[in-house]
Amino acid sequence: MKNLKTVWVLLFMFVLYSCVTVNIYFPAQEAQEKAKKIVNEIRGKIDKKTSPTSLNFNIFIQNAYASNRALNITNAKIETVKRSMKTRFKKMIPYYKNGYLAELINGYVKIYKTPHSLKDKMILKKLVSNENNDRKILYKEVAKALNIQSSQIDKLQKIFAKQWQDTAPKGTYIQTKTGWIRK
Repeated sequence: MKNLKTVWVLLFMFVLYSCVTVNIYFPAQEAQEKAKKIVNEIRGKIDKKTSPTSLNFNIFIQNAYASNRALNITNAKIETVKRSMKTRFKKMIPYYKNGYLAELINGYVKIYKTPHSLKDKMILKKLVSNENNDRKILYKEVAKALNIQSSQIDKLQKIFAKQWQDTAPKGTYIQTKTGWIRK
């Protein structure tokens, strides 16, 4: 009977130790700050919070190191994609303003309604395709730079989605959890 009790205790301990939960760290604050900086650079907006002068004052704040690290993380692919997206965004502005484009909650853009002219339809389709390809590369590269596992890129995309939606031109359709709104 004593041996059986020992076996049960050992078995219980084995089961207890084998049920380990692995928590995967997601650097949400760094991702938000990086997304905001990148989107503002692409869309030509100046963020007063991340300007060099305000960063100097933030040195004494507890989160300044993480903030500064996130803002400075980049690589050649990220820089190339940002330049491409910045150039393309200027061409997309009229389509956003006229309600042809929508910003989705997953961080991508889609054609909300099609223009009447065949030429505009073709241009818009190409713009959207190229934009979504670049966004996919951007998300992958930012995830790599911030050491975010590929299984969590969807979280990063949602963070970027908020930035894309917040900086979209007036007239853009915005996808929400409950439906569509026009900015």
